[in-house]
Amino acid sequence: MNTIAQHWINGQWTGSGSVLESINPADGTVVGSFYDGGEAEASAAVDAAAVAFETTEWARTPSLRATALGRLADALEARVPEVAAMLSRENGKLLGETTWEVSGAVGWLRYAAASARTQTAGRAAETAPGQYTHSVPEPLGVAGIISPWNSPVMLTVRALGPALAAGCTVVVKLPAQTALTNELFAQVLASVPDIPAGVVSVFTESGNTGAPFLVSSDKVDVINYTGSTPVGRRIAAAASTTLKRLGLELGGKAPMVIFPDADLDMVIPTVVQSLVLMNGQFCCTGSRVLVHRDIADQVRTRLTSALAQVRLGSGDDEKAQLGPVIDRASAERVDAIVEEAASYGTVLLRGGVEPGQEAPPGGDRGRRGRRSRVRPDQRPDRRGSAARRVGGG
Repeated sequence: MNTIAQHWINGQWTGSGSVLESINPADGTVVGSFYDGGEAEASAAVDAAAVAFETTEWARTPSLRATALGRLADALEARVPEVAAMLSRENGKLLGETTWEVSGAVGWLRYAAASARTQTAGRAAETAPGQYTHSVPEPLGVAGIISPWNSPVMLTVRALGPALAAGCTVVVKLPAQTALTNELFAQVLASVPDIPAGVVSVFTESGNTGAPFLVSSDKVDVINYTGSTPVGRRIAAAASTTLKRLGLELGGKAPMVIFPDADLDMVIPTVVQSLVLMNGQFCCTGSRVLVHRDIADQVRTRLTSALAQVRLGSGDDEKAQLGPVIDRASAERVDAIVEEAASYGTVLLRGGVEPGQEAPPGGDRGRRGRRSRVRPDQRPDRRGSAARRVGGG
């Protein structure tokens, strides 16, 4: 790895932008440093992608794409432990979860490699006697991928694989919270000589200039974004000026429903696992538990007890069930939601933000602030009663 994590643009490592620190959310230690990109890096990557689309054989040769994607899968598979360990340090997820994510991305790349050969030949049909129609899919051009910090490898590959298989060239904007993981993933891409320079570029950004450039650029033909619904609305509005095609996976909730005939010995552990999955920061993490009134008291008591036993720890703690949320700003936001809930309901089990360092001005934009972890201790809450501090995302 470079001494300072860099961007991978047009087949070259690029050290441009401010130098910031990546922080381990479990203990606030510095994992490493990285170059923080923005519009300049996005513009250079888009220009390279546009040239590569027009001048290389990538868009016109399915066999090349299939071979390259297969080798990309091999290269990522060889580095699963390394990438997963770094993602756990930067993101805070348990090592088993990050290993599952990176390993899953390998499988998705293999699927994309197969689809490059099988899904680009087109279809022919006899629509009337002696009359045939033949349709051949063609790559759109340059694709922009904007990935989140909660599962950056898998959610990037989910869009990157199909885009490359189809013959598109790609610019990937990855989040600053996983900057060193981003470079490791870029190293995997860089290790595959079958991918021509400019076909895939990767840059890291903490601010908000590079991603909007991808959305507004008339050289970018399609955008894939995973993130919040409000930002998705803004992307849809901005992309309308150039009539870009969009793939938007926006915020959602995953309620769990428990009926009276449920086996609670099985249900309670399952619900707990759902609630702590990926530190509560994943679209499939349980967000609500809807319980039939006949068993509501039982579930309330048993679930409270089970959650009180959840073991907190860092991502590399083999006994941990729940790691930290991504940064202090997120921890404070969750804490405020719980405090608001206390104004109209009864909080049975309370988590909290560890006191200490202040959040940086402007939240996480610009220089990275140290992130908080949630600690399990006994201290009075704002209503004066003792509450066990059990954290969650």
